[in-house]
Amino acid sequence: IEKMTENNNTKDPVTGLTEEEVIAVEDSWSMLYRREHRKENGVKLFMNLYSLHPATIEKFPLFKGKTLEEISKHPKLPAHAMSVMYALASYIDNLHDTDLLVELVKKTAVSHIGRGVGSEYFKLLSDVVPAWMKEVLEEECTPLMLSSWGKLLGIVVAVVSGEEQNMTS
Repeated sequence: IEKMTENNNTKDPVTGLTEEEVIAVEDSWSMLYRREHRKENGVKLFMNLYSLHPATIEKFPLFKGKTLEEISKHPKLPAHAMSVMYALASYIDNLHDTDLLVELVKKTAVSHIGRGVGSEYFKLLSDVVPAWMKEVLEEECTPLMLSSWGKLLGIVVAVVSGEEQNMTS
């Protein structure tokens, strides 16, 4: 009988991710973050955000009042998309160093909260990221990858919420 304490079933006390889930995130990320498609995939992430949640466009002063078509061709979109891809890469690279992972998310939180982008906006990623993954990975996207990313995004939202509370108290 396989014990729940075996390596792939033990949950990390901070993230709640099992080793199997960490591997699923890392495997999907290695495809999403391929050098030759990195910029394009980052832009697709934002286009999914803007099409699923059009109100988020208003949080980007450069894109206010622009159509999705205009935004998709805006020269500043790839730059912001790449900075987000780099931030996500730093999270994925540190799934086994949860103290560092939490600090990296806090850093992102502080810069976003200061611009009026709080945890409620990070929560929107719970439907944006799966749509993006399905678009980019197609048949390579597995239910385990999607559920594992869901857990990771839940951690991000929890850390951002905690930072919001710290900044308002």
